[in-house]
Amino acid sequence: MGKKKLSIIIPVYNEERTVEKLLEKIYELAIPGFEKELIIVEDNSKDNSRAIVRDFCRAHRGCKLILGRAPRGKGTAVRRGLKYASGDVLAIQDADLEYDVNDYPKLLKPFAEGKAKFVLGSRHLNDEGNKNRMIRKFRGLEKIFYGYLMNVGGVFLHKLFNVLYGTKISDPTTMYKIFTRDLYEKVHLTGRYFDLDFEIVAKFVRLGYIPLEIPIKYESRGFGEGKKIKLSRDIPKWLVMIFKCRFLPKNKL
Repeated sequence: MGKKKLSIIIPVYNEERTVEKLLEKIYELAIPGFEKELIIVEDNSKDNSRAIVRDFCRAHRGCKLILGRAPRGKGTAVRRGLKYASGDVLAIQDADLEYDVNDYPKLLKPFAEGKAKFVLGSRHLNDEGNKNRMIRKFRGLEKIFYGYLMNVGGVFLHKLFNVLYGTKISDPTTMYKIFTRDLYEKVHLTGRYFDLDFEIVAKFVRLGYIPLEIPIKYESRGFGEGKKIKLSRDIPKWLVMIFKCRFLPKNKL
């Protein structure tokens, strides 16, 4: 039986400090049972990110580059990248280094074995599969102004999601979301920002696909290091998406 094809969608905006290293790591990574294509969506960064990804794609095969005219949000970039994906399995990858790409082989193993259609890489599970709450790390004033909101707010939103959807998912907002093409084609995604994280999980769950969660490594970064979440914008959008997807008719998902 031949290898499956994995499409990795990589949205990029103002990530000149990390994007080249991230791309090199993914490109060189061998994943048993899979061949890879990288789909980079660059949203007209203000730094040198566009030049970096252009040079990378010129020098590496199996790389598709989509250039945006203006930043329209991470969710929009991911959705745009998914439309260009040709893989049997689709994955989302941030352009920073918060997540360890060496976790890909264990995340993809259930797909290679035909045992999963939807996998989440959980930051909140330990290697034994028990809950191990990840606390985001902040420095200086960020710890005072954002640390509490990000950590406690995350717990609240995850609990709210699980209550509304009747699930026990430890980390619905993880970046590592991996799913089969046929599952992706069952839904219509609309999220423009980080609300896409909840939308993907909510719509798949509504269709009866509960994710397999696999523990991953995670090293959080602060806003001073380039974190893109905006609490005043994203908290309302998360709440709207959670409730909207819960009560949409299934034929509208």
